[in-house]
Amino acid sequence: MIIETHNLTKKYGDKTACDKINLSVEAGQVYGFLGRNGAGKSTCIKILTGLVFPTSGSGTVLGKPLGDVSARQKMGYLPELFRYQDWMTGLDLLNFHAQIIKINNTKEQVNRVLKLVGLEGQEKYKVGSYSKGMQQRIGLASALLSNPELIFFDEPTSALDPIGRRDVRDIIVSLRNEGMTVFLNSHLLSEVEAVCDSVTIIHKGTVVKSARMDELLMNKILLTIRAKGLTEELVAKLKKQFDSLQKLADGSYTILLNDYEQIPSLATSLTSDGVTLYELTPHRETLETVFLQIVGEEGLPLKQS
Repeated sequence: MIIETHNLTKKYGDKTACDKINLSVEAGQVYGFLGRNGAGKSTCIKILTGLVFPTSGSGTVLGKPLGDVSARQKMGYLPELFRYQDWMTGLDLLNFHAQIIKINNTKEQVNRVLKLVGLEGQEKYKVGSYSKGMQQRIGLASALLSNPELIFFDEPTSALDPIGRRDVRDIIVSLRNEGMTVFLNSHLLSEVEAVCDSVTIIHKGTVVKSARMDELLMNKILLTIRAKGLTEELVAKLKKQFDSLQKLADGSYTILLNDYEQIPSLATSLTSDGVTLYELTPHRETLETVFLQIVGEEGLPLKQS
């Protein structure tokens, strides 16, 4: 495992930011780290990158104990909130970072990351003149400058337009294809679903779900039902058969199914009970719906595993 932690805990006085976090991240994958604001994600990332020491627990990153300096040399990190020197050009900034991390082939690496993040031709402009999206891209370039084995992205698409988000998504996929491990924290669940191989969801500092993406969404079908004649008795009957039954504000119902083969028998059962069907539409469950089921729309965990 490229990252492994055991009961990782961080307290600030009486406040517990992370509580007994257990992570196992395989090399060469994109790993999604999800949770609401204040769930403890950024604190965990700071511990893994050696910026903060845990109160208790242990772990390894790149085969080294947490905080090991030699492991940091093989990491890249783009924090959610960062600010570079406005008076520097993009090229000056990358050359400066290359000197800090003692890169030998500076020109080659700088040109590589400029091309990778789409800033070729913009490197001689001052960072202070960059748009928010361009500043995000120069941050990505800085994090990738050392060609790390493991990179941490904390909300890497927060300032980007849809095209920019797609470009970052393509960059993440290309990094994985080159064998790099990407640890991704993002609130854009559709982006996470598109690129991540595995995810961990934390809530109030505690892990509530860890799974491979395909397992998390496997065999889960959200069925929308619009019908006339669904009496209270029939709804109660459906509820006994499908405990996931929910009524939406527009009067329709949704049910979680494990198999498409359940749909014809459900349609037959409803019509035989005198129900007039207007719509019976299956949708593959998304990461967003799974996230809301686990964490809850009001922030209260609904189930744990």
